[in-house]
Amino acid sequence: MSLRDYEGERVVIWLAYFTAPSRRKGRRFTRLKIGMKELIEAAKELDLDPITQEKVHPASRIKGLIAVRKISSKEKVEKSIYEKLRKNMGKSQSENG
Repeated sequence: MSLRDYEGERVVIWLAYFTAPSRRKGRRFTRLKIGMKELIEAAKELDLDPITQEKVHPASRIKGLIAVRKISSKEKVEKSIYEKLRKNMGKSQSENG
C-alpha cells in the first residue's frame, strides 16, 4: 500500500520526527531515545490504530513510520504522540530508578 492511499484518513508519522540528530535531518521535537516499539505503543495508547511500514525517511535515512487515524491536524496528532512518549519515558525511568 502506498502512502498516497492514506490521504485524508490517515497521518504519516516518521520515527525520524523524534530521533533524527538534527531538525535539518527531519526531527520536529526535542530528541528522544526511542524505537518503533515505543512509537507504536504510544499511538495504540492514544487509540490511533497505527499501521507500520518499513520505509526510510528521505532526509535522515532513519527507517520506520506509522500511519495513524487522522483525528485532527497532523501537527496536533504529532504533538499528542510526543507528549505520550515523554510521559511513558518518565514512567519507565521512575520504575527503573
